[in-house]
Amino acid sequence: MTKKTKDVFPFGEFLKELRERKGVTLKQVHAGTGMSDAYISQMETGARRRLPAPAKLKALADYFNVTIKELLEKAGYVESGPIEVTLEEKIEKAFAHVISDPDFKFGTRVKGEYDLDAKRFIIEMYEKATKRKLL
Repeated sequence: MTKKTKDVFPFGEFLKELRERKGVTLKQVHAGTGMSDAYISQMETGARRRLPAPAKLKALADYFNVTIKELLEKAGYVESGPIEVTLEEKIEKAFAHVISDPDFKFGTRVKGEYDLDAKRFIIEMYEKATKRKLL
């Protein structure tokens, strides 16, 4: 009698790793992305192997602060390779994360237009206050 081996589903494993690294529950991911916690759990375990719709991929990428390309690579739809992201793109993505983080309640909400140096400074203050590394 042979033992069944569980198929590896890299996309699901990557999602679970992102969720655990961020330290959030399935319900918190549901609240942040609008996807049901059961759906996310099915993707993580490999029970659901179809790639989510583009809008859902974007929501996951924004929530976990990764690129859609990284998600597609883990799903096996795009060949792995160096992800070329400029420093400006990294700062813009990190800044978007900072101003949308509901757990960050120090001071007033950031409003208005800021240059790249101001955004970088705000990100650094966020990193110091939350002890989370974004850049």
